[in-house]
Amino acid sequence: MIHTPPQGSLHESFATLTHQGCVLLGALQDALEQEHHALQQRDLEALKQTTRDKHDLLLKIEANIRERNQLLTQAGHSPSESGFEEFILELPESARASLLESWQKLQWLLNDVRTISRRNEQVLVRSKQNVDQLLALLQGHQSSNVLYDPTGGKGNYAAQRRIGKA
Repeated sequence: MIHTPPQGSLHESFATLTHQGCVLLGALQDALEQEHHALQQRDLEALKQTTRDKHDLLLKIEANIRERNQLLTQAGHSPSESGFEEFILELPESARASLLESWQKLQWLLNDVRTISRRNEQVLVRSKQNVDQLLALLQGHQSSNVLYDPTGGKGNYAAQRRIGKA
């Protein structure tokens, strides 16, 4: 027989996990800010460290989400936004307000993390483009000679043309 904890402890556990999720997303937010600084400074060692930190945090966040989803399922709700809305209606008004506040903070942090991550991605893409352009200049390639190869990567049209002449 499966032991189902009383509803009160499920709600308390969910609230605790939601708070922990906020702490984890806050730490991820900090790691992304450190990553942004490392990208701007082109500090490879700091970038490696922030990548390891982000990986560890993402594993913890994934476990936190899985645990919250399990609690929703144990309470008889789907692990979704609508399941959460049904779950929260079972709470007394005082506990509901506190959990809703934590949930909204969790959602706000998640949106902020997405925004910071996109910003970092844009910095990384721009840096890669700059490096690609500098490398092409050093190798004597003109940007008008760039085509895509069969794998979707950039190839050098001029080099292919020379092979065709041989």
